[in-house]
Amino acid sequence: MIRKPILLVAFLFSAFLFAAAFCATRLSARRQQPPGTERLLQDLQREGCCAPEFTPSPELVRRYRLRRQGRDSSYCVSGFLSVGKGAQPADFSELGVAVGAQVDSLWTVHVPVRHLPALLDAKGAKVFELGKKAKAKIRTAK
Repeated sequence: MIRKPILLVAFLFSAFLFAAAFCATRLSARRQQPPGTERLLQDLQREGCCAPEFTPSPELVRRYRLRRQGRDSSYCVSGFLSVGKGAQPADFSELGVAVGAQVDSLWTVHVPVRHLPALLDAKGAKVFELGKKAKAKIRTAK
């Protein structure tokens, strides 16, 4: 009589441990991104990103300086992509990534926001850092 509840508890406990180990493995396998990129990903997820007809809110467009670009005039984010050895721009063309300057493993890119999560999971892509507007301070001689 007592045997069945004990087996049920043991089974549920082992299922819980398996699920916890699986989730921990998935989280640790995910590449860590810079804080700005993580915030953008969270904001995109909150807005239901990644559908083909996805349009970011005006707040997101302003906050991350998103611009319409590309063949389909989708909203893109600009930044720097760190890539693995041997990566080529053609590897990411399927995702609509426009590559600018390439210096070793660091590229300037424009990425459609709806493809950003897929880019970060793509083979060859390591880290995406949001581009920031540079502000020059000019000093004049007195």
